[in-house]
Amino acid sequence: MNPMNLVVYLARAGLGSRRSCDDLIKSGAVTVNGEPVTFPRHKVGESDVVAVDGAVVEPRDLRYVLLNKPRGVASTRSDPHAERVVVDLVPNGRVLFPVGRLDLDTTGLLILTNDGALANRLLHPRYGVPRTYVARVRGKVTRRALAALRAGIELEDGLTSPAEVDLKKQSQKTALVEITIHEGRKRQVRRMLSTVGLPVEELHRRRLGPLTDKGLDKGAFRELNGDEVDALRRASEQIQGAIAEESIGDPVPLAAEPVAAPRPAVEPEPGQPPDGVEPVPDPGVPPSDEPGPAESRANERGDADGSEPADLPTDEAGAASAPAPGA
Repeated sequence: MNPMNLVVYLARAGLGSRRSCDDLIKSGAVTVNGEPVTFPRHKVGESDVVAVDGAVVEPRDLRYVLLNKPRGVASTRSDPHAERVVVDLVPNGRVLFPVGRLDLDTTGLLILTNDGALANRLLHPRYGVPRTYVARVRGKVTRRALAALRAGIELEDGLTSPAEVDLKKQSQKTALVEITIHEGRKRQVRRMLSTVGLPVEELHRRRLGPLTDKGLDKGAFRELNGDEVDALRRASEQIQGAIAEESIGDPVPLAAEPVAAPRPAVEPEPGQPPDGVEPVPDPGVPPSDEPGPAESRANERGDADGSEPADLPTDEAGAASAPAPGA
């Protein structure tokens, strides 16, 4: 391991964003070789022993991949009924775990990672990071429909949070709508639009938190850079702050992640993992090709965010192109 700043070392150990690790160091909770260190840029080498509140921590080989899921690919690690699964689109993807789900025919952004603590927070069903979709719907989009979506829609599982909605294109039979939600309910986008009389024909997730699909073709992927990972961590910490009085469950041990993971940035209370997160095999045991009950149920239900058939074309800027008149 090449020498690195202490704040980077802690971030790679899964203790949070660089900002939160900076605060942790300045608080005096971190020692290097038994000596307290309060300087975030203190250099740490391979032979150094770093501890937080007396517990030794080590950087892990964490991966963060952004994938633009194409049609016909299941958002899971294993599905005997699907021709392809998302982890097979990424080299060595079998050790990764999709954060959230999209239905088989839905396109759009997914994060694949082996960082269980981060995934656990990003998947919280009530305080998820913003997700922006482009939906092609049948019918005429009225002002009343837009107002209802912006105010919140009463669904069978309760009132949704207000959505950000814009009408991008209206043709004779269909319309193109951009909608941003902050929750993670089952098929939420589809149900919201259907309730206001706008059945979804195609759906594409073009933005996920601070990440967009700009420059990323369908089926393509890329490793997230340090700034993007840090932005995701900050977003997850904001979620954690919003639910400080609630339990979001233990950090989910993902594939190839040590069972006894180092202390997370914010220690969750015991409880069940949020909807959409299932336990995975012990890292010492090769992943099974047979899906478990939770994964099978998730395949049937689709993404908690909302999912519908989609294959929206994108222009060079990454925006969905408008439907032809009468489409």
